[in-house]
Amino acid sequence: MIPILYLSHYRSIIGGGERQLLYLTANLNKTKFQPIVVCPHEGPYVHQLRRADVSTSVMKLPPWRRTISLLTRHLTVIRLTDLAKKHNIQLIHSADSWLNPYANRIKRRLDIPVVSHVPNLLTPKQVDKYECEFMDRLISISEQGKKPLVNAGISSQKIEVVTNCVDLSMFKPDSIQSRSDSDLFVVGIVGRIEPFKRQKSFIEIARQVNQQCKNVRFHIIGSSPDTNRHRIYENEVRRSILDYKLQDVVYFMGHRNDMPKAMTELDLLVTLSAGSVIAEAMACGKPVIGTSIGSTADMIVDGETGFILPEDAIELISEKIVHLVRNPDNYMQIGNTARKHAERNFSIEKYVQRIQAIYETLVLMD
Repeated sequence: MIPILYLSHYRSIIGGGERQLLYLTANLNKTKFQPIVVCPHEGPYVHQLRRADVSTSVMKLPPWRRTISLLTRHLTVIRLTDLAKKHNIQLIHSADSWLNPYANRIKRRLDIPVVSHVPNLLTPKQVDKYECEFMDRLISISEQGKKPLVNAGISSQKIEVVTNCVDLSMFKPDSIQSRSDSDLFVVGIVGRIEPFKRQKSFIEIARQVNQQCKNVRFHIIGSSPDTNRHRIYENEVRRSILDYKLQDVVYFMGHRNDMPKAMTELDLLVTLSAGSVIAEAMACGKPVIGTSIGSTADMIVDGETGFILPEDAIELISEKIVHLVRNPDNYMQIGNTARKHAERNFSIEKYVQRIQAIYETLVLMD
């Protein structure tokens, strides 16, 4: 059995990245691999891992490059190395590029391979900052995410593209068999309230759709991190709703711990930043409208399971929403196709098999 040390960037909110790590570690072939996860603090996510019988330790992982962390990060490396020695760790998997410097220091001390997940699009500066060149394998969640790594000089042979997965038994369609163009239609956006997720653009989409369809409501699912920058952005989003007089059209739903239920409450997902929510919505039989960023093109089949549109195409996105509202048969067809696509491509089993194959190329199996 090969013990693997996982480093998680979990803070206070369980997001898509955390769910992907939970799916992986809970479903590994336990006759071959023994997962041990390190999280920076206790919380609901640690409880979920432990309930899934995944060994989990809590250890502070201070931001590597901050001056205030110069001493504490060195002590953290020592503690992580001691933990790795205690469990005879044979491989390290950094669940976020942010944690690569820690993984790399353990690699140097113990001479063991390192895998790094790359969930976001990195700039050339970030590729260097996160020490990607020293990773033995990099797992990008999209072909688009692979390109900046290759452009930074990393061999494509070291990079695997593995799209996110979803629990198909939890995320599944509701019982609605038909609908009319006058039914209430709910459009959602999911994720932390922050500039990258573009909730302000979502409000502009709501404004345009509302001018044509009065039976459409918009749900903002997620909360903002507790920082001044994020609070300012959330206030700007709320101000936009007031400015456009959309208080009865757009609703803040807050952070949801019951994401399968939250998805079934939607009729359509709009994502302006990609992510695992695409797989979750499709698994629930919901069409997805996404922009051409990140994993969107890897997950949405344009015109069949949803639509892929240019990043700033607010008007085009609004038009597609209106089209789906006014064409319920087409809407239902796309939703049914989305579920079938999710079953074929986004299962946990397929996801775990692909990552286990990466592990097996790095660690000599008995």
